[in-house]
Amino acid sequence: ISYYSMKVIDDFNIASWLISLELPIQNFEWDHGNVSKNLKHGVSKDEIEEFLNNDFFLAGQIVNPEHDEKRWLLLGTDKKLRKLALIFTIRDGKIRPISCRPMRKEEKTLYEEKKER
Repeated sequence: ISYYSMKVIDDFNIASWLISLELPIQNFEWDHGNVSKNLKHGVSKDEIEEFLNNDFFLAGQIVNPEHDEKRWLLLGTDKKLRKLALIFTIRDGKIRPISCRPMRKEEKTLYEEKKER
C-alpha cells in the first residue's frame, strides 16, 4: 500500500505484539522531541495514549522512506472521534510515537474499508 511517498507492508509479528499488550497500554517512550512534534499536529501525549487504548488497526510497516529503525503506521480514532494516523517505532519493548496527525485522504479511505469488514 502506498500513501504519497510512504509505502507500507503487512507485518503480522508486530500486529500480534500489539494485540498482546494489555489495556490500558502504558508502555510508551516519551521525551521533549516527540511530545512537541505531535503538539504541532494538534495531538497531545494523552490523546495519543487514549488513541492506543481505543480501536485501531495496523496499516503496516513503513518500508519507504527507509529509516534506521523500523516504523509502523496505525490508523484509528481518539475519544473525540478524530481520525488519526500514528507513526511509531519500538524501543526497549516500548512504543515510541514518532508522529501522530490527522489521517490523509488515502488513509481515511483505507480506515473506512477496514472498519466495514
